[in-house]
Formats: sequence, C-alpha cells, structure tokens
Amino acid sequence: MNLLSSVFSFLFAFVFMGYLCLSNFNQVLYAQTTSSADLFSLISEIEIKGTSELESSQILFLIESQVGEPLSSKAVRRDIHSIYQMKLFEDVQAEVKLQDSEESGAKGYLLRFVVKERPRLSEVKLVGVMLVERTEIEEKMTLVQYDPFDQEKIAINEQIILEFYRSEGYPGVRVKSRVEVVESRLESEGKKFRVVFEMEEKPRVYLSDIYISGTKYYSELDIKRFILSSEIDCVAWANQSGLFREEMINQDLSLITQHYLKNGFINVFIEKPDVTLIHNPDYSRVDVRLNITEGDQYYSGKISVSGDILGKKEKLLEGLLLEQGEIYNPFLQNRDRSGISEIYYERGYAFVRVVPETKVHKETKTVDVTYRILKGEKAYIGRLEIAGNKETRDHVIRREFELQEEELFNGKKLRLSQENLNRLGFFQSGVILERSPRDQEDNLLDIMARLKEAQTGTFQAQVGYSDFSGFSGGVTLSKGNLLGSGRTLRISAQFAEQSVQQKFDITLIDPRLFDSQVSGSVFTTRSKVQDSTEFERGIITENNYGFSLAMPLYFRNLRFGTQISSLDRIYSDSGGDIYKHSVSPSLTYNTVNHPVFPSGGLKTSFRVIQTGTPFGGNIQLREYRLQYQQFWAMNQNNTLILMAKGRFGLLQDQGGSPIPSEDRYRVGGIDSVRGHYYYRIAGPYGPSEQLRNREYRVITDELGYQQTKTYDSRAVGLSTNELQELKSGGISERVFNLELLFPLSQDENSFVRGLVFMDAGNVNAESRQYQLLGETEPGIFDLRKSAGFGVRVITPMGVLRFEYGSKLDKRPDETPDRFEFTVSGLF
Repeated sequence: MNLLSSVFSFLFAFVFMGYLCLSNFNQVLYAQTTSSADLFSLISEIEIKGTSELESSQILFLIESQVGEPLSSKAVRRDIHSIYQMKLFEDVQAEVKLQDSEESGAKGYLLRFVVKERPRLSEVKLVGVMLVERTEIEEKMTLVQYDPFDQEKIAINEQIILEFYRSEGYPGVRVKSRVEVVESRLESEGKKFRVVFEMEEKPRVYLSDIYISGTKYYSELDIKRFILSSEIDCVAWANQSGLFREEMINQDLSLITQHYLKNGFINVFIEKPDVTLIHNPDYSRVDVRLNITEGDQYYSGKISVSGDILGKKEKLLEGLLLEQGEIYNPFLQNRDRSGISEIYYERGYAFVRVVPETKVHKETKTVDVTYRILKGEKAYIGRLEIAGNKETRDHVIRREFELQEEELFNGKKLRLSQENLNRLGFFQSGVILERSPRDQEDNLLDIMARLKEAQTGTFQAQVGYSDFSGFSGGVTLSKGNLLGSGRTLRISAQFAEQSVQQKFDITLIDPRLFDSQVSGSVFTTRSKVQDSTEFERGIITENNYGFSLAMPLYFRNLRFGTQISSLDRIYSDSGGDIYKHSVSPSLTYNTVNHPVFPSGGLKTSFRVIQTGTPFGGNIQLREYRLQYQQFWAMNQNNTLILMAKGRFGLLQDQGGSPIPSEDRYRVGGIDSVRGHYYYRIAGPYGPSEQLRNREYRVITDELGYQQTKTYDSRAVGLSTNELQELKSGGISERVFNLELLFPLSQDENSFVRGLVFMDAGNVNAESRQYQLLGETEPGIFDLRKSAGFGVRVITPMGVLRFEYGSKLDKRPDETPDRFEFTVSGLF
C-alpha cells in the first residue's frame, strides 16, 4: 500500500505541476499577443476598503470582475449590486484608477470597492417577560450577536415572539421593538446597536365552549371528535388542553371542511367563527360558535378516461378508487389522478398531465368524472445530483439510485430510489427526489436528492441492580454510516458485580461490499458468566467469532445469506467443554420502509443453522428459525402504526449428542412475552414449573443433624437416568406480538410514542419429559398470554422503552404483572 501511495502521489504532483506550467505558458503567450492599447483596459488590481479581511475575501469571491480581465462598467454595476445584497453594508461605491507599472508592476486599472459597514448587534433585551420562560423565547429567536442591522430581520423576530405567545395561549399579548445606538469604546469596533423587545402581556385565554350549529347529517359530538381544539377540563393544568389558539381554530375549519368533502358534501360552507371573549382578573375565556351549512350529499356518477390512452381503457378504469354509485370523494379523485400519472411515469412520460373534469348533476345528486390524459413526450435522465450530504460520501448515495443518467425516465425506479435512501437510516425521514426539466432540452430531466443527515451514532450506558448479579452495567457504542462509508460499527461491554458476568462484543457490517449488491459482516464476542442452571458448572467462558455474506436473489428485497461461525464454551468446574462450528444459510425478504420509524412493509426470514457434521466440533445440532414482521399505517399521516410479529424455532439433535442447555428455548420478558420474568417460560421442568411443584422434606444425616431440602414432587420415584432426561428449556418455541404505536402529542414528528400490545408465546420440550412428569404436552396454540401498554422515547442514545405487561392467564403462584425498562431499537 505504501508503494502504491508513493506512486500515486508522484503522478498527482507531476500532473499538477504540468498543469501549472501550461497555465503560465498560456498566460505568457496571451501577454505577448496582447497589444499595448489592450493592456490599459485590463484590471491590474482589486482592492476592498472599509471592512475586515474575512469579509474582503468574501467580496472577492462574490464579484464578477477579476484581475487580468477587461474592465467593464456593466460588470462593476452588477458587482455593486451583489455586494449590497450581502446585507452587510449600508453603502457601496466603486472607484477606478489608472496605474502604471511602477505602482503595481503592470499597466492597467485599479478597481477599488469602498464599503460602509452596517452597525453590528451588541445585545438583545427582552422587557416585560413575566408569564413565560425567557429562555424559551431566546431559543426561538434568530437574531445573533454581531449581526448587521437588518430591519426586516428584526420585524421577523418580533413576529416569532408574538407567535410563541399565541402558541402558549396568550393571543392578547403585544410586542413592540425599538433600536438603540450603543457607544463603542474603540473606533475600530465600528457602530453598534441594541434591539429591545417590549412585551405587553395579557392573561392566558382558555377555550371554555365550542358550539356547533346548522348541522343535520353530523352531530356536534361527531365533529368535536376529530377537531384539534379542545374545551378546558380538569387536567388542563397538566397538558395545557383547552388553551385558545387562533391558528388551531383555523386548522379545525380546514379539518371540518375536509371531513364533509370526503363524505360527498361538495357545497359545505362554514361561516366565520363567532368568538366571544370574557375577561377575568387571572385568565380570560373564549366561546367559539361555528355555523355550518352542510348542503346535499353527492355520489359518484359516470367515471371515464379520455385523451392519450395507453393500452386498454378498461384496465385504467379497474385501478381507480373512485367508483360509480359510491359517495363522491374529491380526495380519492386526486389519488386516482396520481395513480394514473404513476402508470405513465413508469413508461417514461415524466411530463404527463392528468386533468379531472367534473360535471355536477343537481337533480340526481351525482358527479361525473372524466380523467383527461395528456401524455407529452418521453423523458430521459440528465444529471443525478446530490445536496446536503456533509458526512455521507457521494458514492454511498449514488449506489442506491435505481435510475442511471441518460436512460429513459421510470417513475417506479424513482420511487424505489427514494425508498432505498429512506431505508438506509442515514437521513431524516421523508427523503424526496426532486425532478427539474432542462431549460433548453425539453426531454431531459435532472434528478436532485436533497438530504438532511440524521444522527447515526449512539452511546448507551446502563446501570442496574438485582439480588442475583448485584450492581451491573453496560456500555454500547454504535456508529452507523462510519466515516460516511455506509458501514456500521458496534462495540459493547457488559459487567456485573456478582456472578462473574462479563461480555464484550464487536461487530462491523458493510451493506454493500465494494459497492456491490453483496453485504457482509464480521463479529467477535467474548463472555464470562456464572452458571445459574441446575448443572452448576462454575464459570462459563464463551468465545464466538464469525462472518456472514448476503446477496439479492431475482429482485433486491429478497436476499440469500450465509453465516459461518465458531463458538468455544469452556466450563471451569466440570468437563464437557463445547466446541460449535456452524454454517447458517438464510432467505430474507424485506420491504420495511425505514429502519427506525417504520410505517409500512414486511420483513420475513427463514434460517437453517447446521452445527457439527460436516463442519467439525463436538456438538451435532440443527436449528430452524422462521421470523415474520409487518407494519401497517392506520391513518394518512403515518402516525398510527400497527405492528404484527411472530417467530418460530425448532431444535433437532444430530448423531445422538444432547442439546446444550444454553441453546434450549426460553421466553418471557420485554423482548418476547411481556408481563413475565425473563426466560421463566421454559418448558415443563423450567424454574417456574419446579417452583410451582416444590415440596419440602426434612432429612437426618449420619450425625443426627436435620436438613430441609426441596424437591420437585413430580420427580419422586424417577431413576437416575430418568432424572438426567429432565432439562430446563424447550426444543421448540413460538412467540407472537401485536402492537399499536401512536404519538403522545399533536406533533406528527414526536419522539415520544405510546403503545398498547398483546403478547403470546410458549416453548415445548421433548415429549419424553412430559411423560416422565405426568404433564400434558401443550399444543401449538396453548400459549401464555399477556397485554399491556408502554411509552417509547426516541433519543440519540437509543430507544428508551417503559412497558407494563399484565398476565391474561395468571396462575395461582405467579405475580400478576411486571413493569420493565430497557434501551433498544424501535422494533
């Protein structure tokens, strides 16, 4: 690598020096062929007076006039205008002076721009702030110290303060601003000024009553259910419900209008709200009266298409959402227009126009709709451009484009490109690829990806305590999009004061090896833990390492992968160390639209893990895993999300070797069946079942001392060999989760979300165990069930999960519920 780097550096330096020599040679030739008369019309020097060196360099970069070019009065006028548009100077003048060779080394003109700086902002004062936090106002303002004087910006900040007060329920507040001159101590500091905002605060205004009249089809209660404004209630002090916000009333008018339009009332009319303000010493209240004229309800009449029709007309009509005889909905009409446009986009017609033409029949209360199609010319891709990627490298973004330059435009590929960029998780949600036609070439379309990078690094620190492990803690450092390369690096460490628990993990993931469609990852894990099973084998040390590769099959969402791993498990107090060598092929289908904020899509995978034969080691085992997860958006804003998840597992021993205890299935806890303790659902001989069947026996030893021992009443009478067949955990599992996620505020981008959930799951051990214990083997639908609710807070450190689960099939010896907290991914 050092030799290659040296060769590359030498070639780069050689080419660069050659470029400089050629440039100087061209300038010499140009000078030799320029007449002496032309030399006097050239600019020999540009000078900036009246400002700092930093701003002088900004001006020199901005202006059109350059040294060595002819002097142009038009260019100078444009330069004066450009400098003035910087809004840093209150006066800009240009001076021109003829120089000889003694002054500047060359004959020509000196172009001097003389500027007079605007006064600079020294401070902002807020006067009369009593009812709100001063810091909240300061955080929203855009005025910054040393800003040049800008009356428009001051007026904007005055409006910002006014809007903040209104959002907090103070619509009567008045804000005035004035500018004061500040004396400068030194002449070099220039002129300074101060901006003073004076508040005339008024009491908070609450919305006491909303009266709705004139309606026949919908009741007042029906309308109040979907508007944003709410009347004051007993919890207004806690959540600020019932505050009067004028902008929210205007939004409600829009929501009511949309609701009526969606249900066929095309002539609905809402009069200007009648607002009555009632003053009190401590607060004021408002009554709002809305009078609605609903009009008649209309239905869809004849639906047709006309114009430039590709293929059969009937096929276009089949995909329309607006149907004859159903309630007329102009919003469905707009979606139909978009749907027809998408069909043409996929065939290269990027400039297609679909114009809905409606005909209203008052007698029959129907609306005929004709979609007139103007397909235009086919378009081709010009440039693929990227903006806003400060960290992410261009090639990481470009490889997600399904479209290529100079190929025929395809709307489906454009949509898939957007989904690919959103799915990366490197950018804030809602990535949009903008289309802009070339001015001079009508059939060329440039695509611009405007991006805003999201936080991709997380640091998690956890501290806990339990009777078993004492104080415990952990640190996890994860960096997605490592150095802008698209790779992900995760490093974690966990420890416990007691029970000798330690775990270290390092994983590196590359989703596109060498910019190909093949993804890869490498990992290594080392852990130490005290054996807490019935075997009591001392300290268990595990070393696990491996790598995986995956590639798409047929289409990008279906991937085939293989993981190769090796695990050494060493027991300090017993023999029987385990050496596992595994190969795990898998199939994964993934259409989830975002890794952190999913609102749609399906993810399912099937994996077979073959351990031992023919890959070596002393454990012969095969495992089958099937996982399913799907998301549905339950509203148009994609804020109400339903998620269903299921997983199945099956273990089979190969060649007669027993299945290790650590590999057997156990469920329960926040990641499987909430409301249950971690891994307490563990088959007929699990810890919960043993506790439920526990009995006590007093034994007298040879010295006459008595000891109380516990035993499982079901195991009485079993032989030693039969007792060895009893093991905690199962060889098959099934877990099902159903969640409904929703924002806990009216902000659609809220990072605090609530959820309600239902969980179900169970494990099955070998049939022989049930026979020995006299138990009935559970069927596939014999499940432990729970339900509950929770809150998830999305932070830069990860997702904080606070969840409460209650058992739906509580047994007499079990606790009824459990509250849990953890830090994890969103799904």
